[in-house]
Amino acid sequence: MIFLFNSNKFEKKFVGLYNTLKKYSHYISFILLFLIVSIITYYRVMIQINLGPIWDTYDFLSNALVFAGQGIGYADLTRPPFLSFLTSLFFRLGYVSPTVIFALDGAIFVFGVIGFYLLLKIRFNDIESFLGTLLFVTFPIVLCFAGSGLTDVPSLSFSIWAIYFTVLAVKENSKFFYLAFPFLMLAFLTRYAIAFAIFPMMFYILINKRLIRDIKDILIGIFTSFLFVIPVLLFFYSTFGNPVYPFFSFYGATVTSNISPENFSYNFNTLYFLFRIPVYMGIESIAVLMIISFGVVVWGFNNLKKLRSTSKRLLNIRNLQKATKIKLLVSSLLLILFLDTFGKIFYMFSEVLFFVFSFAFYELLKSFELKDMDLNFLFLSWFMAFFIFHSFYVIKDDRYFITMVPAISYFLILGLNGVSDRLSYKIKNRKITFNLFAVFLVAMILLSPLSYLSDFQENNYEIKVSDGQINSAGQWLMNYDPNYKNKVIYSDLWAGNAWYLRTHVGMMPIFKDNQKFYCGVKHCSFNSNDNKAFNSYLDSNNVDYYFCVRKGLNLTGYKAIKQFNNLVLYERVD
Repeated sequence: MIFLFNSNKFEKKFVGLYNTLKKYSHYISFILLFLIVSIITYYRVMIQINLGPIWDTYDFLSNALVFAGQGIGYADLTRPPFLSFLTSLFFRLGYVSPTVIFALDGAIFVFGVIGFYLLLKIRFNDIESFLGTLLFVTFPIVLCFAGSGLTDVPSLSFSIWAIYFTVLAVKENSKFFYLAFPFLMLAFLTRYAIAFAIFPMMFYILINKRLIRDIKDILIGIFTSFLFVIPVLLFFYSTFGNPVYPFFSFYGATVTSNISPENFSYNFNTLYFLFRIPVYMGIESIAVLMIISFGVVVWGFNNLKKLRSTSKRLLNIRNLQKATKIKLLVSSLLLILFLDTFGKIFYMFSEVLFFVFSFAFYELLKSFELKDMDLNFLFLSWFMAFFIFHSFYVIKDDRYFITMVPAISYFLILGLNGVSDRLSYKIKNRKITFNLFAVFLVAMILLSPLSYLSDFQENNYEIKVSDGQINSAGQWLMNYDPNYKNKVIYSDLWAGNAWYLRTHVGMMPIFKDNQKFYCGVKHCSFNSNDNKAFNSYLDSNNVDYYFCVRKGLNLTGYKAIKQFNNLVLYERVD
């Protein structure tokens, strides 16, 4: 039997289907995105519930107990309060469990994803925005920490809405500043480092010449945002005697030069995050980058003559107007100064310097009338604000890169959009190249989180082991000494032990080479002087019980009474 393929009939059906999908694409893409992200987030939260809390999460949980009026005697109230405050609302209702903070983290993540989709919609169509948002969601570094009970993803979610409302305030109605600055404040109170989002926000306002025109609404927005922080300042004043102590404590630590290289997260390489971008991106984002690169090469070969002509015109400085020459000179000098001083001086100087350079460079390029150039510069300044700050800080943690992911997702879709416009295939005069790319990439994206999260649970099984041993050790001590709350307890894992024991547990530092560390060291080998320091510290604080994970210690005044995998419980010998 012979089958005849009727190309005209196929094209007619395709165009009909294409028009139907395009008509309802706004609703379809949003609903589909919400369902996909909700399923991924639910799966991720369930994994975290199974694994249990990680180090910082115990602190946020203990702080939530304080805010709920159920303090246990231990808390780290220098940490940003907002996520703990939200958690405390559920604790007051009787739902005292780590599950609460995991679920809140996941819900705020979905909220942020919606904001990012709406932000992309300002620049791209439904399919492009859908794909760009999925790329953001499925970055391995984002999946790793979404729903984990930390503040990195929730603070980013709030900052996304802050930037989205800033764009709306500039493009549509300045009253949106009433929401933009309060959301930035919520982001700041969720994680202090997110305050650097003020740079892209103010940059976007300035390049669109809205600072003077909308000054009233901007000031109202700023004033409204301070209403959120007043209760926090009063609380900090009653707790520390200084309403801004936690803020200075955080930002002071970022600029201090006396952090030892022995600290386990110490890394002086200012380009650390730049070199690790491929690791953070994931296979689907790298596939987009490869498509963009391939498209640029192919388009370049096909338009070689045009490129040569354009390059000669742009490089011919003589033909430029005097004002343009001045802008070019200023931009070049600022860029050279930025590159020459990067990593060598105070980070805030580099932040401001890049801010000024971006403004000068934007003014230079305005004459070319590039489409949506202000949004491109917004995302560039967004990326660089956090790249500069986290690159200067000698303590490097991969999760800090999360703040830069939205900008990378934006530029990936921008590049893919540009390539598809130049390498277009048409049916009935309709470009379908990007749609073909999108179908291919969405398939990859949907398979990626399933594979990644499955491996993630296996690769992070030690979190479950650690949480289990901390819980078991606490339960055992409760039975061994019912009067334990009146005893002095110290631990290497103090936050976790405090959470499960529901009492104060002292922070046990690490003593190594005549130095004291609280956040771990790269090489846990101890000499006789280190042993003496450990013993002296325990004796001077009259410690009754010590939960220890340090191998190689010789604690002369204590005996091991129980071991839980790597965690050993010591009791003082009278």
